[in-house]
Amino acid sequence: MRAALLATIVALTVVLAGQATAGQPAGGQPFAGQPAAGQPTAGQPFAGQPAAGRLAAGQVAAAPSLTIYTQNLALVRTGLDRILEPGAYTVRVDGLPTNFQQDTLMILNPEVTLLGTHGFVTYQGATTGPGASVNIDLDVAARVDELSLAFLTGGMGWSTSYAMVVAPDDASARVDGYATILNNSGARFDGAEIQLLAGTINQAGVSGGRVRAMMDEMRAVSELVAQAPAMTEAGFAGYHLYTVSEPLSLLAGESRRIRMWGAESVATTKEYLLAQAFNYYQQYPEPMVQPVTARYRVDRPAGTELGDVPLPAGQVRIFQADDAGRLQLLGIAAIANTPKEQELYLTTGHAFDIIATRTQTDYSRPQSNVHESEWRVELTNESDEDVTVQVLERLAGDWTILQSSHTPEQLSAGAVLFRVEVPAGGEATLTYRVSVRS
Repeated sequence: MRAALLATIVALTVVLAGQATAGQPAGGQPFAGQPAAGQPTAGQPFAGQPAAGRLAAGQVAAAPSLTIYTQNLALVRTGLDRILEPGAYTVRVDGLPTNFQQDTLMILNPEVTLLGTHGFVTYQGATTGPGASVNIDLDVAARVDELSLAFLTGGMGWSTSYAMVVAPDDASARVDGYATILNNSGARFDGAEIQLLAGTINQAGVSGGRVRAMMDEMRAVSELVAQAPAMTEAGFAGYHLYTVSEPLSLLAGESRRIRMWGAESVATTKEYLLAQAFNYYQQYPEPMVQPVTARYRVDRPAGTELGDVPLPAGQVRIFQADDAGRLQLLGIAAIANTPKEQELYLTTGHAFDIIATRTQTDYSRPQSNVHESEWRVELTNESDEDVTVQVLERLAGDWTILQSSHTPEQLSAGAVLFRVEVPAGGEATLTYRVSVRS
């Protein structure tokens, strides 16, 4: 079902120099402290204000356009269907968010200069819910047919989550990505164009605690699933903008979940990883039992819906059906902002049937700054299928693998990988000797 295309209710009263038409806020009831009819909220015209022609109230020219950030912030763009002749005006704008940041208001018309704002109040409308009102002082140099506004509001944010359902053979999976949008701005937005910006913008003076609190609240509220509007992506100023293809309506206080993209089937590989960091400059007298991690590698080739877009950071919930067809949760992984086509590695937990025991079998110091040690890693596989365990060793300093039972693969200056095949119901052993110079 396509999101309804509705008009944003923003009422305005244009005030003559020293005189205003009577008006009510969007909710139909006077807000607290509203002046008597016939007076602008500020009480008197601003200094030097010229006389202005009287204008009747107008309608919103277009649905609002929002860019929502992950940091408790949104940029709102809207247009008022007004014909303004040259002159000076005080305009009252109703229906604003209660978290409207007054000091960020901008007029986008080049012919209009914003001279100031005043009289900001909030109210509770009988039918429209919460809202806010503000007076804006304008100097119009040339006729305009529409007044374009932009401002920031707090109380809005979005996060990404993913659902992956793995096939029984572990070789493929369905992946769906969702955006959860939170509207705690203190206003509703009807038929809005929505853009979501991925990345962290600088906000001087905004604490991380405030942002984290908003994100915790976002995860706690109930989710409303929209019927899959499409999502497009484009790079912008070092960030990524995701645009919802259909207008959406966001109620005040609502959390709404929409599908961003996905893939019916992507290639996956189940992997087992033993990754530990050790101090190779000391002795370890006792054997150590270590967990083996189970994870999925997800391919994202070019030309696929999942591979052709950069993925914003978020949680990935991984599911698989059991032998009776019941869906089960395997684990929850997290991904960082990920460029397009880059593989994903999603950890589900520790393997129950695969056990690793590490023993240091020798240690010596041929020189004062050289440490040699020999290691045995015993892998036991109690499952009914053959597995390959990737043993990842992280090494510091100037190191050399002197000998090993399996071929070492140097991944970086500080990491080497061994691939050990372990038969079903059997065991396999990796041995290696390493020299480390400090």
